[in-house]
Amino acid sequence: MYRHILVAIDDSNTSQKALQEAITLAKLHGAGLEIAHAIDEHLVHVFNAGEGSGTHELKHVLVAGGEDVLGRAAAQARAAGIEPTARLLRGHGEHADDLIAAAVEAARADLLVVGSHGRRGVRRLLLGSVAENLVRKIGVSVLIVRGLAD
Repeated sequence: MYRHILVAIDDSNTSQKALQEAITLAKLHGAGLEIAHAIDEHLVHVFNAGEGSGTHELKHVLVAGGEDVLGRAAAQARAAGIEPTARLLRGHGEHADDLIAAAVEAARADLLVVGSHGRRGVRRLLLGSVAENLVRKIGVSVLIVRGLAD
């Protein structure tokens, strides 16, 4: 029986499937649900080449986009009868899997639900697999919800 489920989402159809699965499991087990979305603010500096005038605006757009993703996901959970906790994970150069692994530990979650985009070959090599890395990094059960290959 799960007590605290954390679902890591982005703005993809695969994450939508993972969110639905996490909501179903939270209802089934009477578990708390935490919804997390990771952003890397360091990318703003990489793509903006420093602290230019656009840096603040780009960070704002990145954070606002993350909060929007979380807000829509939390509304879905509430519509299903679950009152979730939403957490925006803000990194400064850390990989998404590191941010999510730290959130799992901080939340004392006993299940992580995450989507896998099903990339293969060179795309997987270049993009990596957040889901696969998380399985190796955390000490709790991980439910990987498969999506269609992009």
